[in-house]
Amino acid sequence: MEQRITSVYIISPQTKAILLKERSYFRSIILEGNMQRRSLHKPEQIINNSCLLYGSTLDGRRKAVKRILKSSSKLPVPIIPEKGVYMLPTASIKNKSCVWLAYHHLDTYEKYQDQTYIKFFDGNDLLINISHNVFDMQYKRTSQLIVHMNRGFLFDQRSFRNRYFKF
Repeated sequence: MEQRITSVYIISPQTKAILLKERSYFRSIILEGNMQRRSLHKPEQIINNSCLLYGSTLDGRRKAVKRILKSSSKLPVPIIPEKGVYMLPTASIKNKSCVWLAYHHLDTYEKYQDQTYIKFFDGNDLLINISHNVFDMQYKRTSQLIVHMNRGFLFDQRSFRNRYFKF
């Protein structure tokens, strides 16, 4: 896997995962395609910078998601909602073992001892320190957010009303 160091990284549809790695010369490892990038910024900074570029802040996105999901912890973040790019955390943002995963790159996941084995659509994989049940809940919460944010597109409201409610 090719490796590159980047000072500023913006999440794109090719971003698969962002991991915190506190080293003297970099803070994050980013999985993108078959490449591994290293960034001087922490995952939270990368996500905030990406949200800013796409029209909001991490705090603004989190407030909206909090209202939608009626929850306040381990919230998924819509980075580029119009392109289907949503990142889900495996733990609290402040937790050093938190990994941010791009929902649209996840193919399968399964239990492996006390952890979860993730397989991406491109065949690459990742073992993360999260129980299968907790990851399953995070995956489903992100699915719920995606459906909520795309309800008008997925379910044409006019045809839904006309079909079930005769006035």
